Amino acid sequence: MLNGGSSDYYKLHIENPTSGGEPYIAECNDIIEALGMSFGLGNIFKATWRLAALIQGRGKPGSTRQYDAEKIVFFGQRELEKAKTHENTK
Repeated sequence: MLNGGSSDYYKLHIENPTSGGEPYIAECNDIIEALGMSFGLGNIFKATWRLAALIQGRGKPGSTRQYDAEKIVFFGQRELEKAKTHENTK
């Protein structure tokens, strides 16, 4: 169901955590919030997550590789412009 809530394609079972410990479920939005991502960075991260899930055969229904790749480029360009502006105001 596409209702804006949490979806399985935004969850990932981590079987062997890098730092050790017990397996856990990582959720895309939890990572975005924990890192304090901006709207643009969050959209890049979510599109990358969906693209990777799609490649693994468990992507968002109706999504395509092109759609998510274009979203990454669009928000990436906006982040690049912000970075350039920030560098020029130092």
